[in-house]
Amino acid sequence: MKVILIFLMAFLFTSRQDDEWKEKLSKKDIIVYTRDTEKTKYKEFLAATTMTGTLEKFKKFITDVENYPEWIPDCKSIEIIEKNSPTDITYRMVLSIPYPFKNRDIIEQLQLTEMPDRIEVKITNHPKKIPEIKKYTRMPIAEGTWLVKELPDGKISVRFQYLADPGGSIPAWLANAFVVDSPYKTLLNLKKKMEEE
Repeated sequence: MKVILIFLMAFLFTSRQDDEWKEKLSKKDIIVYTRDTEKTKYKEFLAATTMTGTLEKFKKFITDVENYPEWIPDCKSIEIIEKNSPTDITYRMVLSIPYPFKNRDIIEQLQLTEMPDRIEVKITNHPKKIPEIKKYTRMPIAEGTWLVKELPDGKISVRFQYLADPGGSIPAWLANAFVVDSPYKTLLNLKKKMEEE
């Protein structure tokens, strides 16, 4: 476990820029950082952990977008819009938002790149790709990356970085209150799923 934690910390801190990240949570081997950005008043997060698994198994889960509601918090539904390849998928995700705010939808493109010792996933937002639906608020910003590396003893290190602007009238203080909980639950659920397989 000590060796794995050393790998995780090295993996995490090599990705930090100018020490802007502030640690907000460290629990069950999951670390969550946040920082302010110039793009939006909402905070960006960086979450990292290690888990039992392989690159191939992670690839299976991350490209199986239709099953995101099983492990991504508040993901209500997924609709595939375009599938250029098994590793290049554009989809609409609907997120459940507490009353009195409207649910949000995001149009994201997932592009996965494989290397011998790692997988990189780029998430790009395309808010104008399809017409908006009145009952949802389209999120104007939603972008991020997954970086997954092989570790010894059948483990992988996972880093998830993401920035989102929910749009509409959600106050920044309220949205930012969830920016730590959501990535923590996402990685915790992914850990459980990987171990179940």
